[in-house]
Amino acid sequence: MIRLFRESGAVPALMLTLLALALWSPCFINPPDLSQPYNSDTMPLWGYVIRVFSGSPLLAVTFSFVLMLVVAIVMVRFNTAIFFIPRRTILPSLMYVLLFSVFPGDMILNPALPAALLIVSGLWRMISSYRKNGMVFNFFDAAILISSAGLFYPGSVWFIILVFIGALILRSPDVRELTVALAGALLPWIIMYALWYVTGGFVSDLTEIIRHNLFDQMPAIYWSRTLILLIIVTGLNFLPALFSLMGEMSTYKIRSRKTYELFFWMMVVCAAAWAFVPSVSVELGAIAAIPVAFIIANYMALARKVAIIETLLWLMVIMLIVSRVWPY
Repeated sequence: MIRLFRESGAVPALMLTLLALALWSPCFINPPDLSQPYNSDTMPLWGYVIRVFSGSPLLAVTFSFVLMLVVAIVMVRFNTAIFFIPRRTILPSLMYVLLFSVFPGDMILNPALPAALLIVSGLWRMISSYRKNGMVFNFFDAAILISSAGLFYPGSVWFIILVFIGALILRSPDVRELTVALAGALLPWIIMYALWYVTGGFVSDLTEIIRHNLFDQMPAIYWSRTLILLIIVTGLNFLPALFSLMGEMSTYKIRSRKTYELFFWMMVVCAAAWAFVPSVSVELGAIAAIPVAFIIANYMALARKVAIIETLLWLMVIMLIVSRVWPY
């Protein structure tokens, strides 16, 4: 499977689509009831999405599935443009699809999914600024994209710090660039408050909705035995890739090394949000899967002996199936 997905082209893309459809088949066959989990306290922009799809469960599944594939495609295009994995491969898409499927309860209308698309686009925009002379507006664009992600998923606001970390990693920014990036981070929220006020809403109500989404406790999830085993197997796929990357980063090109440094910081923000922010739960996996998928894909794309890696990957796929058939 690794040798197949190491390449790009029609055959690997078709196989990836079939694998994704297989993982999502229970949702297509029996779409979940969407009338209960959501209420009026969601972020305003995501509330519009919910109202559109809440009466059409199958359409909501289709929308979520297509959006996941779009994120996976953008990740492949991201690598093709920057080439930090020195190979044209769809392995990042494969790993993202598998990692996103770990928590099936958060696959449908997950607000972190559109946020993930905006965040990976923002990362791409930031890294494109490397070695550009003079003042650039890439960080302004990235700040707008990542800040706008918070209008869908409030946990995304913590990733705005990546814009300023990226500026320090990729460039020697002056005060103007940092000021423009801060303006870009504030702009989507200023527009949201302005539209809320113009359409007759009370600013205090919007502030309370944001506070509720940012800081209130999320319901606890059920950690079944099969889910715990799946997490362990996923870790067995990730940890060797992480240690291998840390040992070999000094041999990478400078831009590739800086790209992975930014991924490391992204994982740190994910871990900190998970540990310390009560409103963040497993839906964050849609965003956390981005750097993890890239790191695992890099390991798989460059490894010469793939027998053990292939075994662990198949074990992950098997545990994904087992966790669906026996979620206890």
